[in-house]
Amino acid sequence: MKHGLYALVLLHLMAAGSMAQGLMAPSAGPINSAMAGASTAAPVEFGGSYWNPAILSSLSSQEVLIGSALVFPDINLQSTIPSRSILGLFPTTTRSGMSRSSSGVASNLATGFSFRLDDESPLTLGLGVFGLAGGGVNFAGNSQTPVLAPHMPPRYFGVGPIYSNLSLLSINPMASYQATDRLSIGGGPVITAGTVNFNPAFFAPGPGNLGLPSFPSATNSHPFWGGGFQLGLLYEFNDDWNVGFSYKSPVWQQKWNYNAATSNGSARSIGVQASLPAIYSWGIAYKGIPGALVDVDLRYIDYPNTELFGPSVASGGLGWRGVFAVATGAQYALTEKMTLRAGYLFNTNPIPAPATLFNVQAPAITQHTLSFGASYAVTETVTASFAWVHGFDNSIQGPILQIPGSSIKLTSQVDSIWMGVNTSFGGTKKKPAVTPAAELAPVLPPESVSAPNPS
Repeated sequence: MKHGLYALVLLHLMAAGSMAQGLMAPSAGPINSAMAGASTAAPVEFGGSYWNPAILSSLSSQEVLIGSALVFPDINLQSTIPSRSILGLFPTTTRSGMSRSSSGVASNLATGFSFRLDDESPLTLGLGVFGLAGGGVNFAGNSQTPVLAPHMPPRYFGVGPIYSNLSLLSINPMASYQATDRLSIGGGPVITAGTVNFNPAFFAPGPGNLGLPSFPSATNSHPFWGGGFQLGLLYEFNDDWNVGFSYKSPVWQQKWNYNAATSNGSARSIGVQASLPAIYSWGIAYKGIPGALVDVDLRYIDYPNTELFGPSVASGGLGWRGVFAVATGAQYALTEKMTLRAGYLFNTNPIPAPATLFNVQAPAITQHTLSFGASYAVTETVTASFAWVHGFDNSIQGPILQIPGSSIKLTSQVDSIWMGVNTSFGGTKKKPAVTPAAELAPVLPPESVSAPNPS
């Protein structure tokens, strides 16, 4: 059970930066982010393929996306231990303090392209490279903040400074096939790659003082890889309504291994096995208002059935709850060159309040996200876009282990600024021609036509 508790700390570092929905990035690129990631039924531009590869068939042209973001997290930790709450002896006075993470400005990425072998081909191919997770925390040591105090029992019972940094990318080769005039089917593999560094490594406790564990540093590692797949459908009911569905499989991860050391410097190997959750997305889009489009996505992120996340803490897992999310996005063409966008994302919190202590390396607690953006057509083929995304302040609070009267509170909010360019190329997609009704009338042979009666 103890090992499962400490493993919980490690995995929550993956939610740092611009994340919502637990550890999963909610959007890709400035246009998709301005619409809060709502794109399962809305073929607006290439970034929407992050959620549904089938939209590639309905894009008006082939295109290239180059986008990046600056992420400004604001994460605070506050903790309190009453006097003589440990064994009735320590600490001699109540200790309470608050620290702010000085993790700086993080970054995110969304780039890729789609193309067809010819303008009339039913097959559209694409390749996307999207930021899946990124960021970290950097809490300085603080003797007045119990969790960040030195590891010097019986005077101090903390772990000292806490640091984490994560960079994880998703590489998505994809294809979309126009099966009928109205139905598109898409899919492809999902490949993840990235590095994780953190100190201390809470998932690998070692001998300490007075029976309390010490923790090594997990910084000596190599890039970690993972793999899965995604499938998507897009159906156009009529000129006004689209519906879409997509499924992202679990991403099975290579074991995270590190070359660590014991407290006396002897070599020690540590590691933990993890995977990323399956995601189910449903979407509906309305485009019946001239110049406008509205999309609503419903998602379920299946943490309970994911390796390490799903099992209970008592059995060595993390005990995360499933996440339900609703993303709503809209756009309106103000002029021929300028398009305005806005979006709102709500998702439930996967982390129970009693597990607050085990989220100090980055709280995955954002629940409300609001976004705005705009695009400007610089030329007929080049469009520049901008988006601002705000994850509203949220907090969770729980006890510090079993210490009576103790508490730890994590507060987090985040702002992101997205910028990017979409460039179209090649010819405009040609939809299959619809035969006029007059041409469908049966043609009778001449001999079957009766001459008019002269009488």
